[in-house]
Amino acid sequence: MPASSSGSAIAGGRSAVFGASGKRTCRASGPLVASPTVGVRKNRRKGEALAVALFSTVFITILSAGASADLRVWEQGVDEESGEVSDPRSHRFLDLTAFLQPGFVIRLADEDGGRTDDSPFLQRARAGFYAQAQWWLKLRFEAEFVPTPSIQDAFVDLTPHPYVNLRAGQFQVPFLRTSLFNELDLGFLDRPLYMPARGFRSSIDALRVRDIGAMVHGRIGDTEEGAFKPVFEYQLGAFVGGGPNEPDNADNALLYAARLGLHVFGLPEGANEESDIARNTRPRLSLAGSVVSNCNGDENWNRGWNTDAEFRWMGLYVSTSFFWLKNGPAKSGQLGYGNGCGQGFNLPEGDPERPTTEPIDFISRGAHLQVQYVLPEVLFPVRNQALEVLARFDWVDPNTPFESGRAIRGPSDPEASPQYVAPGTIDDPGNAPTRYRLTFGINWFPTSDQSLRIQLNYQHNRESEDIVTGLESTGSVRNDVLWLQITAGL
Repeated sequence: MPASSSGSAIAGGRSAVFGASGKRTCRASGPLVASPTVGVRKNRRKGEALAVALFSTVFITILSAGASADLRVWEQGVDEESGEVSDPRSHRFLDLTAFLQPGFVIRLADEDGGRTDDSPFLQRARAGFYAQAQWWLKLRFEAEFVPTPSIQDAFVDLTPHPYVNLRAGQFQVPFLRTSLFNELDLGFLDRPLYMPARGFRSSIDALRVRDIGAMVHGRIGDTEEGAFKPVFEYQLGAFVGGGPNEPDNADNALLYAARLGLHVFGLPEGANEESDIARNTRPRLSLAGSVVSNCNGDENWNRGWNTDAEFRWMGLYVSTSFFWLKNGPAKSGQLGYGNGCGQGFNLPEGDPERPTTEPIDFISRGAHLQVQYVLPEVLFPVRNQALEVLARFDWVDPNTPFESGRAIRGPSDPEASPQYVAPGTIDDPGNAPTRYRLTFGINWFPTSDQSLRIQLNYQHNRESEDIVTGLESTGSVRNDVLWLQITAGL
C-alpha cells in the first residue's frame, strides 16, 4: 500500500498511522478491535444470550407452520374469498421479520495465517418489521442483537408517483449490488472478499453497506410479475458518510452514491434473493453501473465506480462485478470536501499549514464472479425441498499506489513504487495484503424457501502480496475456512 502524505493510510475498519520516525502503528476506528475489554466481552455475551432467547420462537414457528418470507400479522384491503388485493390504494399490512444464523467455523490455518481456533459462531440475530401504512407510505425497521444490539435498517419510503420513491433514514448505500441484498437473502455465508465480515476481516473504508441519508429511487417500465419488457431502475442518494448509527458528520462532507440499472428482460421473480430458487422460467438479465464519492476520517477523498451484472434462469444464478476507487486528498476542495478532506493541500501556496510534501494518491479494486445452481428434480428428486450448489471467485487489492496511465490496471510493479508499504500481518486491518479466494458450497432448503436453509462453505484464501515482519518476508500462507451455518427466519 502507499504511504500517506498526511501521515496516514486507510484500508477499512482501522487506519494505519505513520509517525515522524516512519514506524507504523494502528488506530482502532471500526468493527475489529483487538483485545476487547472485559465490559465489551460481557456485553457481547449478554447480547448473544438475549438474541438466542428472543429468536428461539423462530424455530418453533418454522416447525409448526413452515418457513415463509415474512410473518403477516395484520392486513386490510384483501378480498376474503380470493385472497387477492381488491384495491391497491386501500391495501395496508404489517409484516414481522426475524432470522437467526448460528454456525460453526473450522479454521484450517498455519500459525502465520491469522486466527487458528475452531469455534461456534452466531453471525446474526435480527428482528424487525415491514409495514405499509398507506399506499404511498412504507416503513422498515430491523435491529441486530449480536455482538451487541444495534440498528440495521430504519427508514420510511414515500411514493408520490409510481416511478418516484423518496427514502429517508438508515439503509443500504446504492453502490455495490451485493450491498443491496439483505443478509437473510445472501447466497453464500458472507459477501465478497472486499466487503466487511465480523470476526473475519475489515474492509475498504468507502464500501460500507449501510449509512444514514436520503435517496430518490424508482423503476420505470412494466413491473408486473411475468412481464418480459425492459425495466429501468435508478437510485440517487446522499448520506452522512460515517456509517451505520453514526449521525455525526464531523468533516461536514457528504457521501454521494448513484446507481443506474436495466432489467433487460423484465423484473425477475425473487429479485431480492441472491439465488434463483424461484426458478425463473424465462431468462432474466440485469446490468448496472454506479458511482460513489466520500470523505473518510483520514481526510482521504474516496471516489470511484462499479459495474455489475446478474443472470437468472431455471435455477441458474450468475453474478459478477468490478469496482475501482481512487483515494487521496481533495486538493481543489471538490464537492465541498476541501476543509475536511484536503489534508491541507487545498490551502494557498505559502500557507504555513500547507504540507511541503507531495500529495499521495492510491487505488482500491475488487471483483467477483459467482455461479449458483438449484438442482432440477431429476437430480434432486425430493418433493418440497431444494438443493443448490455454488462456487465463487473473489479478489481484492485494498491499497496500491496510483500510477498515471495505468489507473485501472494498477502499476506494473507496485512494490517498486516509493509510496509502497508492505503489509505487516495477514489480517492487518490498516494494510491488508492483496488476496483472492475460492469458495465452494452447498445450500439445502428443507422447505424450498430462502428463509430456512443449511449452508456449508469451504473458503480457500490466498495472498498475492508478501507480508513483511521485521527483516522476514513470507509469501502466501494457509488460512482456509470450513463454515457450517443454519439460517432460520420468519
